[in-house]
Amino acid sequence: MLTTEQQEALDQLFTQVPNGQGPGTAVPIPSFLSDLLQTWLGVSGEQAQGYLTALLRQRDTWEGHFLNWAEGNPMEAAFGFLGAAAAAFYAAERVENPKIKTYIDAFYYIATCASVGYADVFAVTQRGKAIAALVMVVGPGLADRALNRPVMRDA
Repeated sequence: MLTTEQQEALDQLFTQVPNGQGPGTAVPIPSFLSDLLQTWLGVSGEQAQGYLTALLRQRDTWEGHFLNWAEGNPMEAAFGFLGAAAAAFYAAERVENPKIKTYIDAFYYIATCASVGYADVFAVTQRGKAIAALVMVVGPGLADRALNRPVMRDA
């Protein structure tokens, strides 16, 4: 149980961000997170809150569509994800990264993130690093699903 002083300190430390599930269901977000988001992704906390709120409102719909598509078309899902990630990486890195001159340069780096995780190209922007990290987490699973289809056996 918290004391009154502790509760007041927590209330000052955390702001309430709606999670899209209606009134009274806010998720506490530390007040310093806005500065971290601005530094890491180049968006303000208010912008991120707006994006998250809109995304959460449509999460079930998007998630269902994506999972159905990925399950039915794993190779297409893997290449679609990698292609979109490469486009985002290219947009994030093309100005500041001397090794990213073309979309193919970006695709090469993103493809290595989804497989061996090593290349002669590295992300230099915070957005590029965030995109690469996402690909490093999701990419290998999509590649595995696309390349290791279950074998159907007769009973």
